[in-house]
Amino acid sequence: MGRKPTDTDHIWPRSEGGPEDSWNKREISPHENRSKGSEMPDIGDVLDSDNPIRLAVEIDKHTISHEYKTKRNKDKGFGGLDRF
Repeated sequence: MGRKPTDTDHIWPRSEGGPEDSWNKREISPHENRSKGSEMPDIGDVLDSDNPIRLAVEIDKHTISHEYKTKRNKDKGFGGLDRF
């Protein structure tokens, strides 16, 4: 039996300011990756990082100084929780 194919996913989407760093990447199924789109990660997604604390801190810092491009991410901080 062969291995199922995976995609490298940016947990914090690059389109929303997510970096190329290893702590922002994980392997998920191609279907899951395409279904996710540019949605900000929830707590379960962040815990998939090899450094979830750094990922959470960087997302939170970004939400203070930047606006998100996708409307559904507006005013969202770490874990997609309301920022204000």
